[in-house]
Amino acid sequence: MTQVPVGVRPTKRCLADLGLSVPDLGHPLEELDNPVVAAAQAVPHQRDAGGARRILALCDRVWFKVKTADQRAVVTRLHDDDLPDGLPRDAGRWWIGAAGRRQADSPQRDFYESIKRECTDGKTVSTARLLPADWDWKRFTAEQAVAWRREMKKMVLRLISMSLTTGKLAVAEFRHHRVKALVRLDEDHEAYLAIIAEGIPDPAIFALLLDCVPGVTPDDWQPEPSPLAETESAPGEIIWSTLLRSEVASAILDLDTAR
Repeated sequence: MTQVPVGVRPTKRCLADLGLSVPDLGHPLEELDNPVVAAAQAVPHQRDAGGARRILALCDRVWFKVKTADQRAVVTRLHDDDLPDGLPRDAGRWWIGAAGRRQADSPQRDFYESIKRECTDGKTVSTARLLPADWDWKRFTAEQAVAWRREMKKMVLRLISMSLTTGKLAVAEFRHHRVKALVRLDEDHEAYLAIIAEGIPDPAIFALLLDCVPGVTPDDWQPEPSPLAETESAPGEIIWSTLLRSEVASAILDLDTAR
């Protein structure tokens, strides 16, 4: 459900160059409201179409120019061996390494000339200092975790809302897992909610699933089979259930409608 991030991200160095503060983790850096960051998003397409302009002086790897008004930046696409292990395919590939201002009246102080001097030692060119560092990768991973949790909660609320509305089992695929929700009534007209998961061996992930249900505490959940909902799990399934209070059900329907 969550899309793999493919935007062009500013490094911490670039944020400082642009005078930008670091937003909360729910705001991906590639979506910052800044002309340079916005213009950089077009570079991958321009590269594929043959229209991106290279910075030939930075010859240890391919860097592209970004120009907007009097601001300038440099963008690169990382190689496979530049990437940390465990990233989704094509995630975290494109980065803005540095930014600055055009100095038309002083070529020696112009941004591209400054970057060339910064990265040149004698006859050797190294732009390693412009690549994402440890902070950048930690920030990227944290953003993904927040987005993943947000999408998970959205999915869980939608499944419960569907089951509340139809009275049937609601099913969705999430990150190669299958998640289900079922709301059922007993003869005393009490409602019970069961969250069912297939292919989630990590208890911490299942705990996150249950935590997506508002108004239900961890102590309210019972593993199945139990006397609560009397639901039997199929092979490979994990089921936890809880009494679904009417105010919680109403809140879930309101939240899902608001989305």
